[in-house]
Amino acid sequence: MVMNQNKFIFFLVSIFIFSPLHADNSFKTEDVYSMRSVFLSDVSNDGSGLVFITGKANKKEDDFRRTLYFLDTKKGKKLKLLESLGEKGMSFSSVKFSSDSKSIYFLSSGISESRKNNTQVWSLNLSNRVKKRVTHFDGNITDYDVSKDEKTIAFIGVKNSEEEISDETPPPIVIDRYQFKRDYEGFLGKNRDHLFIFDTKSKKEEQITSGQRDHYHPAISPDGKNVAFMTKEGEFDRHNDWDIFIKEIKEAKEPRKLTSNNSEDSSPLSGSRPQWSPDGSKIAYLHGGDHAMLWYALQEVSIIDVESGITDFITKDLDRNTTMPQWSKNGQNIYFILEDDMKSQLIKYSLMDNTSEEVTPENMYLDGYSRNYYVRDDKILFESSTANIPSEIYLLKEGQIDAITTENEDFIKNRLVGPTELISFQSFDNLVINGMMIKPHDFDPKKKYPLMIRIHGGPVSQYGRYFDFDWQLFASNGYVVMVTNPRGSSGRGFEFQKSIFANWGIEDSKDISAALDFALDLDYIDDNKLGIGGWSYGSMLTNYVIAKDNRFHAATSGAGISNILSGFGDDHYIREYIIEMGTPWDNLDAWLNVSHPFLNADDIVTPTLFLVGEKDYNVPLIGSEQMYQALKHLNIPTQLIIYPDENHGLSKPSYIKDRLDRYLDWYEKYLEE
Repeated sequence: MVMNQNKFIFFLVSIFIFSPLHADNSFKTEDVYSMRSVFLSDVSNDGSGLVFITGKANKKEDDFRRTLYFLDTKKGKKLKLLESLGEKGMSFSSVKFSSDSKSIYFLSSGISESRKNNTQVWSLNLSNRVKKRVTHFDGNITDYDVSKDEKTIAFIGVKNSEEEISDETPPPIVIDRYQFKRDYEGFLGKNRDHLFIFDTKSKKEEQITSGQRDHYHPAISPDGKNVAFMTKEGEFDRHNDWDIFIKEIKEAKEPRKLTSNNSEDSSPLSGSRPQWSPDGSKIAYLHGGDHAMLWYALQEVSIIDVESGITDFITKDLDRNTTMPQWSKNGQNIYFILEDDMKSQLIKYSLMDNTSEEVTPENMYLDGYSRNYYVRDDKILFESSTANIPSEIYLLKEGQIDAITTENEDFIKNRLVGPTELISFQSFDNLVINGMMIKPHDFDPKKKYPLMIRIHGGPVSQYGRYFDFDWQLFASNGYVVMVTNPRGSSGRGFEFQKSIFANWGIEDSKDISAALDFALDLDYIDDNKLGIGGWSYGSMLTNYVIAKDNRFHAATSGAGISNILSGFGDDHYIREYIIEMGTPWDNLDAWLNVSHPFLNADDIVTPTLFLVGEKDYNVPLIGSEQMYQALKHLNIPTQLIIYPDENHGLSKPSYIKDRLDRYLDWYEKYLEE
């Protein structure tokens, strides 16, 4: 599809040509309070209106103020609907239009902050903005879907226990589950997420599922007679063999298992719920490959016949991750997001002739982890960012792209954005590794610059051509920033991303060292000022690199682990550890192999700053504590920063700013020495 991008290009150019640029227009850590996040929630059936959410840090409350807007896509008029902070603030999530697009549904715990574990389905009339609580479930609703006739709501909920609603001293925590903790949730009890059917007329609800298993992503068929959802059979906590089930809403029959691929079919981690075809005969979903391959397996958009169970694996030959399928109105095409090397684009696939075409340009990055596009007749509305522009919402019609939100325009036009260029180099075994380099806005190739290598988390994820505040912050502070996608990253097919299976840090650390070799061949890199750092797996790989390569002068390591044995039973990956490496008592060498940085801490000479959230159950505190203690014992300059009550990702703006300040201070101190 050839697109006329004149207006989009003008939007970009105007930001840089017509912007007043002064010395104080560099990126600063204080900008945490200025930038806005933008999320596309839903689009009306005719595409004439949409609802979207902005998030902006509130310094006084030390929280993010989320605001829900309605936008008339024809007139450009924006109407504020809800706000999360303040005296009348109301929580909201999972916002959806009603069938007639005259109102919206959303999840909320109400106005009072004291209403914990009481999230319900609400509605809001767009004409008079009157809010109404729809469900009165004795517990917490986490997900829902509304039938087209709006007579039925299928929701996932967990009922309150007596302990949760009691004001008395809580009883001891009794643990008997295989997986007994999860980040952001804490210790897991016996209560499970079950499927319920709610009749909007009678106001009665019926529990459809039971037992010791969780259920996710309800999706009601177009005729309102069936609901699809996901769960796992067998010992729920011990495997990742997800399947789609279908339940007849008005019948007393047991749910029917639809998929049987021995794979992660529509795993809830993917964020893609089953998508019914317009006639209700088929479902588009994500086939996750062999579940024993965990996150190394590809996510492949596939189509299954509801009656026969015959599956058409339409994206298998692409050898790429594909997500977020959506049917065209006539059912003849499927749209989905295709993740390629440093790109993530919207694709249109024809079911008539089995061909695909790119819908969005390669320089516009669509995040594939959440629904961020909607196809409405001849219009496509999508959320995207570029290397130079933070996320906004765009309208694609008749080959032309127009920005219909400008939430970050005032911010970005007053900032000196550093240029981004693509790079490639060969690693130790001649494998080509790709990445990007972000340079200071006033870059002069005749000068010398400190180098900053940043490593992504995952491990199966990638750096792409999107806007990243941290990269621009480092570039504004005079660094040449280098970001790469070492082996194990996504975007380059199954063999590439599975290459570090049970072999973390062995060869991918060599890819990072090869990146350093490449950088040191550039005349403008100061070989006496070399920094490295990352978060999560980026932290883990940072630790691997500095334990094997002593050329770096400063490192930051956030929310990582290097003694993998200490993660056994302490984080929430027990199932994945066993699948990937076996048990420590049966396969100790595998565990020791991936614990190299801790077991060889005496090889580290790089001053390293460790940071972690106090209540991180994803990669717990102990991982950072042990590496800090090891380097402290060895008299290597180090420091440990613990953010109180925080999980794997920091949520308080003051802590996010603090982390950035500490990054800059640490690198400045040890790269100057």
